[in-house]
Amino acid sequence: MKKLIVLICLGLCGCTTAVPKSGLLTVAANEKITYSQDELLSVISVFSQSIARNPNSGGSYYNRAIAYYYYQDYDNCWRDVHKAQELGYEFDRNFISALKKASQREE
Repeated sequence: MKKLIVLICLGLCGCTTAVPKSGLLTVAANEKITYSQDELLSVISVFSQSIARNPNSGGSYYNRAIAYYYYQDYDNCWRDVHKAQELGYEFDRNFISALKKASQREE
């Protein structure tokens, strides 16, 4: 439970600190994060609820994409990456490179 709370807090902080293309936020895809699948599903659910309340919440798509990456759901990760980018958010190129490698696709 402690890990879940930490992940949700980190995610919510990311939601408020994820910035449009003009910002400097970066995400390292090679960071080690300890989590369970259930904890990741809970984090994904939190951001899905946020998106349901505000479909133009680029930060929620951004953070849910990262959660999907760690959940190894690369199709949904790509979908959220594209939606976040459409809403003006930019991902670190190392994250995109790691996603391309993991998903074995270019976009």
